[in-house]
Parts: sequence; structure tokens; C-alpha cells
Amino acid sequence: MKISLTIAGALLLGTTLTACSGSDGASDGGDGDSAAYCKDIASAKPVFETLASGDLSKLEEGFKTFHQLADEAPGDVSDDWKKLDGTARSVEEKLEATGLKYSDLPAVSSGSIPEGVDITKLTSFVADLQKLNNDDVSDARTAIAEHAKKSCDVELGSL
Repeated sequence: MKISLTIAGALLLGTTLTACSGSDGASDGGDGDSAAYCKDIASAKPVFETLASGDLSKLEEGFKTFHQLADEAPGDVSDDWKKLDGTARSVEEKLEATGLKYSDLPAVSSGSIPEGVDITKLTSFVADLQKLNNDDVSDARTAIAEHAKKSCDVELGSL
């Protein structure tokens, strides 16, 4: 079965999760939890760069990283991470409801839908995926990127 180009384009995530890319450097960001947060932001760079390229093979790992960073984010960006992570969790729930697995997404983005996938649920998943670009989430991503650069010396590009 083929999927429309509109849905396939949305699934590419190159624009949706134009995730973290930039410099490798991370300062200690301060004491304790901030240092761990900064280290984890820097360590996540390869996964986020893969997502930014449109390669869906690391989407599951990317979302797990969002969850981890949201849990450990310093107070300055905690609410921003919660907003981004909440949207990612909603996308995950919609993905599960479609009957797709993360491993199916590269094929789906190429236009092939596995047998038994409910197109209505797939459309709902894509709509949730697009929420990663709404103004609230975009503002949160900007705040996270600015904080990472200022506090951790990590360039996140267009998170």
C-alpha cells in the first residue's frame, strides 16, 4: 500500500525534529545535576543529528533521550523540556495506536504502509507529529537550545 506524499513528507521529520546539531563541546555547566545534564546534551548530539538528517532509524532513541533530558533538566529549562517531551510522548502514543513500530517508519516515510495499519490512526499520528512544530513547542525548543549554548557550551542547531 502507498501513502500520500503529504503524510510521507511529514514522517520524514527532517523539518519536524530538526533536532540537536552543532558543536561537541560541553562545559561542566555548573555543579551536580547541571553537569550531568550538560554531559547528556552533548552525548545526545549524534542521535539528534541523525534525526535532523531525516533518518528515522534513531527516532525511538531520540524520544528516549527527550524523556531523559526532560527528567534531568535544570529549573531554567524544565518547563520547556516538559512541553517538548509531552508532545513527544503524545506522538509515541499515536504511533502505538497505528499498529506501527519505530522500525516501520523508514518504510512508511518511503510510501509503504504495512498490512493492517489503520490509515485514520496513521493520519492522527501525523497530526500529532506536526505538533512538534507548533509555536509553543517551537518556543520551547528555542529556549532549550539557547540554554544549552549558554550553560553547557553545546550548539543544538535547530532543536
